[in-house]
Amino acid sequence: MSKTILHIMNDYSGSTIYMNLCKGLDELGYTQIIYHPIRDKKRIGKNQFEFKNSSSKIIYAPILNVTTDRILYPAKIKKIIHDIENKVDVGEIDVIHAHTWYSDGGAAYQLSKKYKIPYYITIQNTDINFFHKYLIYARPFGLSILLHARKIVLMSTAYQQRVLNLQGIKKHYSEIQQKLQVILSGVDDFWIENAASKKKDMRIDSQFNLLYIGKFAKGKNVYALLQAVEELNEAYQIPAFLHVVGGGGRDDKRVKAFMNQHPEICKFHGAIYEKEKLQAIFAQCAVFAMPSMKETFGLVYVEALLQGLPILYTQNEGIDGIYEDSVGEKVVYGTKEEIAQKLKLLYTKYADYYIDVTQIAVNHAWSKVAQEYQDLYSD
Repeated sequence: MSKTILHIMNDYSGSTIYMNLCKGLDELGYTQIIYHPIRDKKRIGKNQFEFKNSSSKIIYAPILNVTTDRILYPAKIKKIIHDIENKVDVGEIDVIHAHTWYSDGGAAYQLSKKYKIPYYITIQNTDINFFHKYLIYARPFGLSILLHARKIVLMSTAYQQRVLNLQGIKKHYSEIQQKLQVILSGVDDFWIENAASKKKDMRIDSQFNLLYIGKFAKGKNVYALLQAVEELNEAYQIPAFLHVVGGGGRDDKRVKAFMNQHPEICKFHGAIYEKEKLQAIFAQCAVFAMPSMKETFGLVYVEALLQGLPILYTQNEGIDGIYEDSVGEKVVYGTKEEIAQKLKLLYTKYADYYIDVTQIAVNHAWSKVAQEYQDLYSD
C-alpha cells in the first residue's frame, strides 16, 4: 500500500515546479494532500491538475496576512497547524514534506511532535537569506526543525556548505550534514522533448545575442547585466545585444528605464509564458546570462542548457557545482565590470564550451526526480 504524503507548500501556486513534482509522485501511486496556505484568494485554483489517485487533493487555504505573518512567525505557524488539523485527517498521514525550512517546516515539526509522523524539509533561498538572517529570535526553533527532520533536501550542491556554516548550525555540523541530500529539480517535459542535440554554434563576426529571463528583483542583478552589455560594446567593441524577458520586482522601474534609453543594445520582450515563444527567443541567442546573487536553483539555467546555450551564472549559487565549469562562466561579485569580463570570455572562447545535453535531459526528467523522492521517503 502506497504512503500518504502531506505536502506543506507555501509557494505551490507560485511555481510549476511543485505541481510537476506532485504529478510525478502521483504517477508512482502516492496519495497526496497538498496544503497551500495563501495570502491572495486569486491564487485559488492555480496549478491545479487532475490526480490519477482519487484520494489526493489540493487545499488552498486563504489564511495568511500579507503584512504580519512574516514578522509574527510563531503566530503564523500556529495558524497553519490549526487550519491543517481542521481540514486534514492527520492520523491518516504517513509522511510530511515541508517545502520550506521556516514557513512550512515549523508546522511540520510541531505536527510531527504531536502525531509522531516523520517529516522532511526542503531548504530554499528565502530560508537562508531572509528567515534565518533576520528572524534571529527564531533561530533556535529553526535548528530544532532541522535536527528532528528525517532528511533535509537541497536542490543544489552549492547550498550544502552554506547551510552547514550558518550561525547556530555549525555546532551541529556532523549531525546535520548526515541529513543533507541533494535532489535536483526537474524541468517541464517540453524542454526535454525539444532539447537541442548539442551546444549551439556562433559565428564570431555576428552579433553576440544574450538572453535574460526572469524577474527584475535586485538580487537578480539585471541592471548590472545591462551595464555590462553597454561596456562590452563601448570598451571592448564586442557587438553584444541583450534580449530581456520578464519583469516585476523591486528593480523593475530602473531596469525598464535603462532599456528605454538604450534600444541599440537591448530589447524588452515583456513577460512570455508560451514555451514555444520562449524557445524561439532561445534560438536567436548564443548565451543565457543571469548573474543572480541569491538563487536556490535557477530552473531557467537548465532550460537554457537544454537549448544548447552556455550560461553566465554565479559562484556558490544555484546551478554552480552541479555541472562541469565547461557549461559557461561564473561571476563571484556580480559587478558590471566582472560581468563584462566574463561575457567577453564567453564571446572569445565560445567554441571551447561543452554542454552534455543528453545527460542534462536525463538528470532533470520529472520521472527520475520523482523516483529520487520515492527513495527518500522509503529511507
